[in-house]
Amino acid sequence: MHHHHRSSASWGVRAAWLAAFLLTTLLFSVGLTCAVPLIAFGAICALRQSRGQALGLTAALWLATELIGFTLLRFPVSLAAFGWGALVGAALLVATAAASTAARRVPGTAGIIATYLSAFGLYEGILWAVSRLVGGASGAFTPGILTQVFVLNGVTFAALVLVGALTSGRTAGRPLTAHAQRRAA
Repeated sequence: MHHHHRSSASWGVRAAWLAAFLLTTLLFSVGLTCAVPLIAFGAICALRQSRGQALGLTAALWLATELIGFTLLRFPVSLAAFGWGALVGAALLVATAAASTAARRVPGTAGIIATYLSAFGLYEGILWAVSRLVGGASGAFTPGILTQVFVLNGVTFAALVLVGALTSGRTAGRPLTAHAQRRAA
């Protein structure tokens, strides 16, 4: 019975994070004209969840941004728009998978930083490489724009790490240690 309570609590925490992410996605999409910190969301999912869960939640968040874009923000309904949207989703999933690897292989604070940097680097690198290949959106990769994206996502990621640590009894996004688990039980 106690085990069931933990799984229910775990489900409740996941549902709360999902609701917070979806609300934030909506607010960033509408309020900042699609400046959703997807890199931060993918990185925090990679840090706090299993790889499969992180990829699933990140895909759901990407899909939410696409739905908001094509409905509320009236993205053009074109093959190019769908193609770039799919590219963003694919880049985000690759970045989240890499961030998940960094989160598990690099310990402590360095691991938290490596999680974010790997997500940012791969996501932006993939989008830049494809834009160079197809000849579009190269203006989105100026130093000024990349700095804005880096800061927006970095601040969001840091805030999510802090909120996660404060609300779940975890330290800096890492799971409870065995000692802390025994004390919490």
